[in-house]
Amino acid sequence: MGAPRARANPDIAPDISDQAELLNSLIAENLALRQLDDARNQFVAMVSHELRTPLTSIVSFSELIRGEAEGLSPDGLHFLDIVERNADRLLRLIGDLLLLGRLEAGALPLDLAPTQIPDLAAEAVRAASAIAASQDITVDVRTGTGPAVLADSRRLLQVLDNLIGNAVKFSHRHGSVHVTANWDGQYWRIDVADTGIGIPPGEAARLFGRFVRASNARTAGLPGTGLGLTIVKTIVEMHGGHVEVATALDEGTTFSVYLPVYLPVYPPAVS
Repeated sequence: MGAPRARANPDIAPDISDQAELLNSLIAENLALRQLDDARNQFVAMVSHELRTPLTSIVSFSELIRGEAEGLSPDGLHFLDIVERNADRLLRLIGDLLLLGRLEAGALPLDLAPTQIPDLAAEAVRAASAIAASQDITVDVRTGTGPAVLADSRRLLQVLDNLIGNAVKFSHRHGSVHVTANWDGQYWRIDVADTGIGIPPGEAARLFGRFVRASNARTAGLPGTGLGLTIVKTIVEMHGGHVEVATALDEGTTFSVYLPVYLPVYPPAVS
């Protein structure tokens, strides 16, 4: 006579069924969200491409009109300045949208090569010096020694250009921007510190989101797309690193970029 069969517990089956139904529901919701996100990205890309062509024409014809400046009144020149300034602003916004879309879609692979962080930091500071000097802002750089980073130097330079450009823009006249880069044995840490307007309490963590700008920057009328820091965060995370921010209102802000020497075997997903 065989061993008696164990009786099925009638309470277990409903639990398993409920869990399976919940899992299927979550999978369906996740798929729907992905499809919605893909549709949004495609729409943004399409609109951006459609806007770029007429805006480029506006900029080009504005330059031609400026070439005939002798026939323009002072008011006409002023209006032309406004047209060019706003067209350039929209072109930058479109460029940022297209770049961010390609980065997040993985359509812009990294061109990896050994990269010297001190050289990159010095190059970024040189590029920003002219604009900073026009606003009586000093920019200096101090770097330590350390190993080369396996990185896309063009994209990392874009990160530094963005951070230094922001530091200059949000600094007071006669202020200063300090760029430092040091190897701590695990990461290269690059700090971009300014003595500017700072960020209001509670807003710093949100600044890496799309189209998010600090309230005091908006109030002061300082230009910006609200996409620069999103691009910075995305590029740094593609390199296996991360970004931190420390700030005090009316005292200044420091953005810190941490980069490993080598990309991890499984780079973190870009959110």
